[in-house]
Amino acid sequence: MVLAAGSTFLVQRWEGVGDVPRYLALLALTLALPVLVYVCGVRFQEGRSARVTMIALLGLISIHAGVLGGFVLSQFGDPDHSIARVAQWVAPSRAGAILLVSGAAAVLVPLMWSAYRVLCRRHAALLTCAGALTHGLLWIPDRSPRASTLLLILMLSGASWCAWRVRPQTREGMIAVAFLWFPPMLLAARQVLFYDVSWAFCGSVFGLMALSLFALGERLASRLVTRLSTIPALLCVVALWFGLDLDHRLSASAGLLVFGLLAAVPLLAFAWRSPGSRRFFATTAVGVNAWVVLLVLATDPGPLAALEAMALGLGVLSVGMMRGTRAVACGGALVAGWGFVVEVGHAITAFQASGWLALAVFGVALVVSTAWLEQRTRRLAPNDDAEPLSKCPEQRRVDATMADSPRVPGSLAPEIID
Repeated sequence: MVLAAGSTFLVQRWEGVGDVPRYLALLALTLALPVLVYVCGVRFQEGRSARVTMIALLGLISIHAGVLGGFVLSQFGDPDHSIARVAQWVAPSRAGAILLVSGAAAVLVPLMWSAYRVLCRRHAALLTCAGALTHGLLWIPDRSPRASTLLLILMLSGASWCAWRVRPQTREGMIAVAFLWFPPMLLAARQVLFYDVSWAFCGSVFGLMALSLFALGERLASRLVTRLSTIPALLCVVALWFGLDLDHRLSASAGLLVFGLLAAVPLLAFAWRSPGSRRFFATTAVGVNAWVVLLVLATDPGPLAALEAMALGLGVLSVGMMRGTRAVACGGALVAGWGFVVEVGHAITAFQASGWLALAVFGVALVVSTAWLEQRTRRLAPNDDAEPLSKCPEQRRVDATMADSPRVPGSLAPEIID
């Protein structure tokens, strides 16, 4: 409820009250929270209520930064008067804007430090510096897409680095670190709602969000957080696809195939860097490309789509055979067979170099790769006369002891207790 009351300062206007008195009312509300913390924590000896109030205080800091950014823009930037009146904060003069920003910073930074001191005592100084810098970037009076993209990259990078460095273990510490993402979220919402955005801006938002979730998940050893990075990674690829104007430069089928290949790049990179979620990311990359290829084959079958379907189908078939999963092997065989039929049909009907050359080159590549895999299999396979690799050192030591010990007729074999 306290955060809802503070948020109304961003989206509502009090009739008959100026911007400066309205902001001073918000500042008074913020200054009342430490008094409430003292009453709950010292007089009533209720630490949980005090910590929750400190969490609300951190949420109000971001609202203050957004309002102060509006004051700075009104005097030092180029305000767009077409913006809704609820989003405009006008300072009386440049000196008034400087006085408001400096006075608010002198009050809010100590409050921020006290909140981090309560929630994450060990890293309070680091989190305070990071929070002050990220919130201060909201005061820059440049609302162009390029400047907003750069500021967003700096904010998300700093928040991700702090989360990786702090690595909070308690619930309050996680919440305190999570508030570092409020300034970039506020900047992104402000840019989308009131100013111009570009596909590069959206791609930067989703890309940095994916990297942040992946790094945080690996740092916290949380597979759920790590795997959630798949969603913003795919959205980043969508923004990149539209930003490069591939939907107009290429045909519909070729554009979808390129989208599938681009989507596989971050997913395979995550699979390479995440041992615990390697199978999940690799399976997601293959699944996305499989659905794209099947969609293209169903709507606009071509030689490139058929070739990719053969490659994916044979890969899935090999995985299914190695794991002994009949459903996966049959699915891979169906996809590869469909692509093979489409490729042969294209080679027969069109009789172009692309059809038969793709079949020939792909067949040669399959022969060479199969021979190479067979050679590696023979090299890695143990000899029949050699000692089994599965025998542990303790078992080999026991066997050697039993072989060296004299055998007494009629005696029982020594017991081996694991």
